[in-house]
Amino acid sequence: RILACADARYPLPSPSMSSPDGPPSPMKEKVDLAKEKAAEYAAIGKEYAAAGAQKAKELAGKVLAKDESGGYLVVNEAKARYQAIAARGAAFSKDILDKADISQEDLSKLHRIPAVVSLASLVIGLLLIFSHYNTGWVRGMMWINGEVYEAYVSTTTAELGKDGADSDVLKKYFDGCGSGLFGNGKTCALSTLCAGPTTPYDKPEKSTPDQAWCDLEDAGGLANTLLTVGLIPGLGTFILTFIFAAKEIGKVGLVLSKAESQGISMTAQKYIIAGCWIAFWGFLFVSMVAYAATVPDTLGVGLLTLEASFGVVRLSFLLVTVFGALLIVTLFDLWRPDGFIEAWMEFSETPCLSAKKALYIELMLQLACYLAMFVDEVKWEMLLVVICAYYVDAKVKNFMVMYVVLTTASILFDLITLNFMPQDWQVYTPGQAFTHGLFMVVLILKFLILGTIYLYEKENDGESSGWKQMAPDPEKGEEDEIAE
Repeated sequence: RILACADARYPLPSPSMSSPDGPPSPMKEKVDLAKEKAAEYAAIGKEYAAAGAQKAKELAGKVLAKDESGGYLVVNEAKARYQAIAARGAAFSKDILDKADISQEDLSKLHRIPAVVSLASLVIGLLLIFSHYNTGWVRGMMWINGEVYEAYVSTTTAELGKDGADSDVLKKYFDGCGSGLFGNGKTCALSTLCAGPTTPYDKPEKSTPDQAWCDLEDAGGLANTLLTVGLIPGLGTFILTFIFAAKEIGKVGLVLSKAESQGISMTAQKYIIAGCWIAFWGFLFVSMVAYAATVPDTLGVGLLTLEASFGVVRLSFLLVTVFGALLIVTLFDLWRPDGFIEAWMEFSETPCLSAKKALYIELMLQLACYLAMFVDEVKWEMLLVVICAYYVDAKVKNFMVMYVVLTTASILFDLITLNFMPQDWQVYTPGQAFTHGLFMVVLILKFLILGTIYLYEKENDGESSGWKQMAPDPEKGEEDEIAE
């Protein structure tokens, strides 16, 4: 009763109330301000939503707009831009050809396969030069006075940490580190490391032995020698292959005619070109084997692993194998290009907006990714591309089933690998980031290809010639295509 009477006689003011004669309470001011801000933000949100809806409507109108002939304006605009870019490229190339005194008629006389192979040999040579000085041939963990550092080694230099972040540690013990043409303050020559520290280690028993650096120097020197000598026939492959490709051009034809008059027949010239490619191929292979056999097993902690720069040499070896074989079989007529020409004609005649065309493009893109991933490791999954390509070309359903089963299994393994991969891309080396990015692209393409195969089957439903049986029917006079 006492408390009830006290409350009745002396009521406490509410936080949201104001006294009759006094100013509004602070709590009410805060509530009113919050309401004003909320209303303001709501109005701004509505404006942005309306603007976004208007933009989406305009974009949809542009995408779905059609011209008088029924074609989409966006597609026509893209074609116009492509044609403008192509016209600029044609004008630029024509200007260069005019300065070199080469006509379009001369270009039409080029043999396409030797010309493409010649260009490929030039690209391969540039790749080898790029990989020569890059500190990514091998990677391992070394230690100094018990402190462990990550080392990246080329054929001539080494650096500690990603992008040489810890290379200052070497400067404390080795005079001359960070100097030289390719030093830039971050690398140290293997010869300097092999000579031993100028300032003795505090704990030599817990430091990388000098002999490990000497072994790396010897391995790099041997690989450099073989690659440098190999670039001589590599340069010959580019020059001689291009000359052979341009043999129908007047000036080049005169040079080859003079060579024939000197007793070097056309057959001998072909053997010389093939010999240059085989020599180039052999030097690349021997250099990789020699380097892998002579590098030490460890720098003190863990094992050494081959890195992306060595992988570039491996990719170059694969390209030399493919293009060299293509050129040799063309020079000596060891194959008939009828099947290749037929496949190309089928690809070019396939409608653009069709599942078959999409399959061709997806498979070519996936094959290119697999080839680029050779800088990290050999991916035998690329054989699945061959299986699917044969299925699309020959319409053999057994190959489709084989591809779907094997690709589904590979996707499951890829998902395990994907979950094991670090999520922070900052920890990757440039080579690892490159190949792991390609891994993601290949994984996405696998799903796209499976979906496109489903659409491709739908397109073939109802067609009597849509599929071939794998086993031939002797009663119909069919023969085994694989045996042929």
